[in-house]
Amino acid sequence: MWELRSTSFWRAIFAEFFGTLFYVFFGLGASLHWAPGPLHVLQVALAFGLALATLVQAVGHISGAHVNPAVTFAFLVGSQMSLLRAFCYMLAQLLGAVAGAAVLYSVTPSAVRGNLALNTVMVS
Repeated sequence: MWELRSTSFWRAIFAEFFGTLFYVFFGLGASLHWAPGPLHVLQVALAFGLALATLVQAVGHISGAHVNPAVTFAFLVGSQMSLLRAFCYMLAQLLGAVAGAAVLYSVTPSAVRGNLALNTVMVS
């Protein structure tokens, strides 16, 4: 509980929130059909990879740049972080992902937005 009084703890929580927000915003933004024609998988992969690499450089020294609740869970299982910190990281990551998708939804035109790069099953 002493972590709650630490400013470095709250900086790390906010870093995870904003890191995940930007990761989802740029990754999903690259997954949308901005131009006519097929969407290249390489473009999407590079966008996600470069976004993550940039975020690791930007917030890695603050929080470790987990950006993904699965990574945070692995750190928890490996006894590399406390239960309180892991819970707060995961909460911040989930809220950041929702906020990133909401920001992307609000700034993209409806013709481009579509289903916001949601994977769907095509039934023939």
